Amino acid sequence: MELADFVDGRQIRVGAEAVIKEAFWKEYRLIKKHRLPKRYRNESIDARVRRSRTVHEAKMLTYLSENGLPVPLLFFLDIQQSIIYMQYIVGEELRNIQNPLDNAKRLGEVVGLMHAIAVAHGDLTLSNILVDVQGNLWLVDFGLSVFNAELEEKSVDIHLLERSVESTFPTLHTIFTKEFFEGYRGVVGDKQVDKIIEKVKEIRRRARYVVRS
Repeated sequence: MELADFVDGRQIRVGAEAVIKEAFWKEYRLIKKHRLPKRYRNESIDARVRRSRTVHEAKMLTYLSENGLPVPLLFFLDIQQSIIYMQYIVGEELRNIQNPLDNAKRLGEVVGLMHAIAVAHGDLTLSNILVDVQGNLWLVDFGLSVFNAELEEKSVDIHLLERSVESTFPTLHTIFTKEFFEGYRGVVGDKQVDKIIEKVKEIRRRARYVVRS
């Protein structure tokens, strides 16, 4: 497999850290995630940072996939150029789904399974959750993910998700959260859910304090 064999398609998203494009290799439709150089950083430091983050995300995708989590399959890794080629998921972001409540409980189960193997997503918003044409959920964009996640990192995931739901579906926030925790509780158990809820409350208090200050 040569890099010249990959053909770029349309641009999907430009993020703070990377450009996401459609790409093709033979008959396969892929996602290309390219971490571009940052001019404000020293060139050698920038290259090292981009390579490190690219390798980290590739390892995370592999680890989660091996543990049965619904994440894109890693297809090819170009370490020198800081590019990941991965499975293309045909679907919609959960924020654009007409009735997100249909997915709330299942999302709780998926996030519970991820947290049960000590992984935190790091940016768990509705934009990073896809619903495919069969109605299956997929987690994407693990650039900020954490191995060996502690209670704090897992609670930040829940906090970010709740904020995302509240801003996107304000009238459904309460029932979505209830159904999410029903699925989450079924995986991690009552004791862990209680700890998460208390830590999320603490995170919110800290956020309010910072804003008021």
